[in-house]
Amino acid sequence: MSSPFALARSLQSQIAQLLRSFDIPDLPSAERDVLLAMKRQTADIRLDVRDYGLAETKAEQERAAAALRVRLGECNALIVQAGGFGLMSAVDVAHLSAITEQLKATL
Repeated sequence: MSSPFALARSLQSQIAQLLRSFDIPDLPSAERDVLLAMKRQTADIRLDVRDYGLAETKAEQERAAAALRVRLGECNALIVQAGGFGLMSAVDVAHLSAITEQLKATL
């Protein structure tokens, strides 16, 4: 099983790679908003994973894990929504969703 840090980095880099294929300012506002929110979420997830790893007490780590699980759920919803807009293939949606679920499982 991969570390949470490696999974978060992988999620962020794969979403960034997908986003590079779009001219985001030219997209309709709903689609643009989903992609930009997904980009922000993945950056925040990576920072939250860092905070989780640097937590000094078990209680801090549990609070960080709970917040991270919520953020991962929100990111997963954005991934599915982007797939619904046709911005990514079903394979990409399944793969990125699997990474978020795997990351949740490591917490």
